[in-house]
Amino acid sequence: MKRITLPAAAVAFLMLSSCAPTNPTTAPKEAPPEATAAEPAAEAPTSTVLSTHYMEAAAALAADDLEKAKASLAALAKESSGEMKTLAQAAADTGDIAATRERFKALSVVAVTKELPEGYAVAFCPMYKGGSKWVQKKDKLANPYFGKAMLTCGSFVN
Repeated sequence: MKRITLPAAAVAFLMLSSCAPTNPTTAPKEAPPEATAAEPAAEAPTSTVLSTHYMEAAAALAADDLEKAKASLAALAKESSGEMKTLAQAAADTGDIAATRERFKALSVVAVTKELPEGYAVAFCPMYKGGSKWVQKKDKLANPYFGKAMLTCGSFVN
């Protein structure tokens, strides 16, 4: 009798473990979340390219023009979302150029990760607050962190 029970138990175990029809039915149910996840990715290309408002703000800070920088930062905040919007608005809401430059540095940390428009590059100033990056046209260096006082401090890194 033990001979019959052991093979019968083995067959029963194999039959139960091979009952996989429930897995194929759950696989199609998992497919719609993947399709839903692909929808937000369609929005990503528009937000991956860095706005020209950012570069306008950088140029204004390099020229020591606080009002123009704040206007460009406010425009950037208006057209952005998420962290970019929050940081741009914080930089636009400052009272003096030193505070704007400090908040512009935080904004630049995000900006340098974006896709750059044609003709723009990342620049780096080793002297501003432990080193700071920004994005600007690839031509003549214009440091937004020191402005006219040290306009050409830094170099292009890409």
